[in-house]
Amino acid sequence: MDKISPIGDLAFKKVLASEDNKDILAGLIGDFFNVEVEELAIENPYSIEAYMELIKGEEITVLRNTLKDVAATFKTADFVSECQIKKTLFYDERSLLYPLERFCRNYNKPEHVQINKSGRPNRYSGMKPVYSLNILGYNHFDDEDALRIFELYDPERNKRFEKRLLRLGYFELNKPLVETLNQKHWFNYFNTGTVSPDAPEYIQKAGRIINFVNLTEEERTVAKSLERAQADYDLEMYSSYMDGDTERQIKTAKIMLSKGMQPEVVAECTELPLESIIAMI
Repeated sequence: MDKISPIGDLAFKKVLASEDNKDILAGLIGDFFNVEVEELAIENPYSIEAYMELIKGEEITVLRNTLKDVAATFKTADFVSECQIKKTLFYDERSLLYPLERFCRNYNKPEHVQINKSGRPNRYSGMKPVYSLNILGYNHFDDEDALRIFELYDPERNKRFEKRLLRLGYFELNKPLVETLNQKHWFNYFNTGTVSPDAPEYIQKAGRIINFVNLTEEERTVAKSLERAQADYDLEMYSSYMDGDTERQIKTAKIMLSKGMQPEVVAECTELPLESIIAMI
């Protein structure tokens, strides 16, 4: 393992939700929404201790299901991001839920509310705009564009809502048609973990962070556990579509591996996912 997956839970949070890496998150927001990011504060910052507690408690299922999400606030808006690798039902509804919840929660917040000239609070004044970036590992929209950003809009009159209070971004990693050079750098990073020398320093920093040699011993343990948990899950899902021969296929695969056969050959012969074969080694 030279790198951990940039769209895996550990890397996604370590890179984008660490106190030490605010410059990376600020760069991401700026590159996709073309805004200046000042006074950035990350909510629920990345903590390796939380992962280690799950491993010590052998809560592998919980570890696998930890959400690949990031939440932050900055001077002019709130920001949420989620990485969704596989297609799920009602994702459109889900992708609206989180940013709308954030928008509503700022209603009447004492630290945000403005006081008018008569000394009364305006309860709506603290409702900051919300930007949402959904990073998708599958084709969600029926076009070739990698990035879609939706806003409140009147299609009959071709007019945008005066205030840009809600901006919903969807970045599809299967579609290479991007709008800017920096978005191309992000596209390459999320897909391959590699970053070209001409990329901004904050994206190069992200590429360095996910190098396996740069992880702490605890992070390496978590990365391996997450990989095994995901492989087990993939095999479980694969088995649900198979007949009663699945147990025999797994047994055959283990025998073939014990005889020194290459994982690719074993996967081809048993018709099991290569990731699951590798997890058996």
